[in-house]
Amino acid sequence: MKTAYDLVWLSGERTPDQLALVDDRTERKLTYRELLGEIDAVAAGLAARGVKRGTRVATVLPNLFEHCILLLALQRLAAVPALLNFRLQPAELAKLMQQGEIEGAVVRDDPAVTSALNLKLLLTPDLSGCRGDPRALPPRPQPAREDPAFIFYTSGTTGLPKGAIIPHRAIEHRLVFMSTHGELRAGTHNRALGLVPLSHAIGFYCVFLQTLAYGGTYYVMSAFNPAAAVDLVERHRISYLFAVPTLYQAMVSSPNYKPERMASLEVVLFGGAPIQPPLLERLAREWPAKLRHIYGTTEIMSPLHFPDPVGQATRLRTNYGSRIRVVRQGGGPDDTVKAGEGGELIVDASAEVTFSSYLNRPDATAEKLRGGWYFTGDVCVLRADGDVELVGRVDDVIRSGGESVYPEEVESALAAHPAVRECCVVGIPDAKWGEMVVACVVLAKPEAGCAALDAHLTSGTLARFKRPRAYLRMESLPRNAANKVLRAPLRDAAAKARDASDANFLQP
Repeated sequence: MKTAYDLVWLSGERTPDQLALVDDRTERKLTYRELLGEIDAVAAGLAARGVKRGTRVATVLPNLFEHCILLLALQRLAAVPALLNFRLQPAELAKLMQQGEIEGAVVRDDPAVTSALNLKLLLTPDLSGCRGDPRALPPRPQPAREDPAFIFYTSGTTGLPKGAIIPHRAIEHRLVFMSTHGELRAGTHNRALGLVPLSHAIGFYCVFLQTLAYGGTYYVMSAFNPAAAVDLVERHRISYLFAVPTLYQAMVSSPNYKPERMASLEVVLFGGAPIQPPLLERLAREWPAKLRHIYGTTEIMSPLHFPDPVGQATRLRTNYGSRIRVVRQGGGPDDTVKAGEGGELIVDASAEVTFSSYLNRPDATAEKLRGGWYFTGDVCVLRADGDVELVGRVDDVIRSGGESVYPEEVESALAAHPAVRECCVVGIPDAKWGEMVVACVVLAKPEAGCAALDAHLTSGTLARFKRPRAYLRMESLPRNAANKVLRAPLRDAAAKARDASDANFLQP
């Protein structure tokens, strides 16, 4: 069993002079030999400050060069990094650290944040005063398989994020699927751009650690900017990207974007949120890379993928070594559906990639881990060939007129209209329908009315009962710190707009 630090150390052993890490703010560069030296110096400084095996240290930072070094330095000591989204509010951070019994933190230099935290060890990202003599370091620790390695937090769309404890036994296995299903080959040719925050499983495991474990070069992107991302891809001849679809949409919409600037891309993966078919088709047409859909969660990594997603954006196939079932909503592991029926996707929790538990949340752990299976909360339709179609979240299903409406299906159909920039479909209480289907839309062409959108849906294959009964025009959609659209405030906004006869609430 190898720790995250071990995997990077092995790359340094193989190719010590290979470029490992490049900063986007200062153009500072480190080879693997230099990176390991920096890691050891910071680890020695942390050890002198009392950090040791098992110490929980929160990192509340964007994708900084120093953040990369810090995470590996904590692993060098077998300490446990708790990666928190730096966009969370100070009160939320304080509550999570108290709930998780966090002993120290490295946070941005923000008085509102630092004053909210009552910790003995509180460092700023420049790690000033946190360097020591590597000769004082103990030998590389050898943690047990079930010892916590990292704590990653869920996105928290319906409440305070939960800390998922990822044990050391999961580290190597979380990287294997990238070769078998993402078709990423190990080697120094890999040049990856860190579009997604390190606090996200995609950003850390699938891009940062994957690239370094494979001996490639990780290019830091300290703050996502679509124009800068386009420039960095071309300048550094980036070969590998993995991000949520909204970031790719932002890149191709940037004024400086040209398809030829993406000529170096070889592998482009997407996941974490639904991708709209028009965007997927455009990427396939304009980017030379292999496109792959990867499905996963913080807790179970990636049990599903699809190798040819164009025209099949919601179709997924079980990965090698994974085991899934589709069960009736509210049912147990043996209450499986038949082909053509929908239900909740559950995943065999005995896989090595699976998290141990939620940090100090036995109630949440018991809810998600049942009978040896992890209940994802995602609704899928089982296909006759064994693949599944991902159709939405259990909590998001709209019950309208006795029928189930899956928002993602309606959103996909709406997004094909050229006037729609963004959309999110929600259900609001209604005396006639039980729930009224409402499309919250951000329009690229403000003059477009709901009649045009409704005509677009009528001319397509979407069933009549699934069509929105109303449209709410908005300037933007609310998102959480992980950039996921928040449906709860949209439900409230739609209900209030209807009751107030708001001019932006339109009914066909």
